[in-house]
Amino acid sequence: MEGLEDMWGHLSLTEEEEVIIEVDNGSGEEIQRKGERSMIGKVCFERYVGKDVIGNTMARIWRISKRAVFQEVERNTFVVTFATHADKERVLEGKPWLFDNVLFILVPYDGIMQPRRIAFDHETFWIQIHRLPLGCMSTEWGKWIGDSVGRCMEVDVESDGVGWGKCLRVKVEMLLCKAIVRGRFINVQGKKLWIHFRYEKLPKICFTCGWITHGEEGCSV
Repeated sequence: MEGLEDMWGHLSLTEEEEVIIEVDNGSGEEIQRKGERSMIGKVCFERYVGKDVIGNTMARIWRISKRAVFQEVERNTFVVTFATHADKERVLEGKPWLFDNVLFILVPYDGIMQPRRIAFDHETFWIQIHRLPLGCMSTEWGKWIGDSVGRCMEVDVESDGVGWGKCLRVKVEMLLCKAIVRGRFINVQGKKLWIHFRYEKLPKICFTCGWITHGEEGCSV
């Protein structure tokens, strides 16, 4: 079916097919309100996962006031609608989520983008930075290191900006279509030091290329 759709896309349109349907912007208020309580989720599985299976599984994992409603819009892709905004925010705070040890990516609801064109190429992870000198376990160092991996969103430190402990934790939005970063070299007062990363709730990754997800063409290596 997808092959036929691609072929149709290259055909010239008739005069009737080129007519554009104009829609009143104020006619979608109800769907907009529902969209504000919704997200789009994709299970990064090669095999098919039905909405009842993923819905039942996440209902046991998520601690929210009422079970979320799953509607399938593409293969392994679902609109997830929550009963309240608080439930939605609670799930967002708990990212990333796993289904059978593979990543279940959640992105904001988009009423304009066609479901098959939504990019599920980023996810948020907590990264533990190990072997940092105590003098580097701070908000500034956490942000510098986190931004070298992706987009640093939060550094887990005390109110004084210091995060002494076994490791420094940073919350980073990462690009999924590249190899997992295992660590970094840092320069501290002219001394070159290796620090290594541990990812919390890391799903299955490809041990050939180190990516978390692949495109339709599969592993690039």
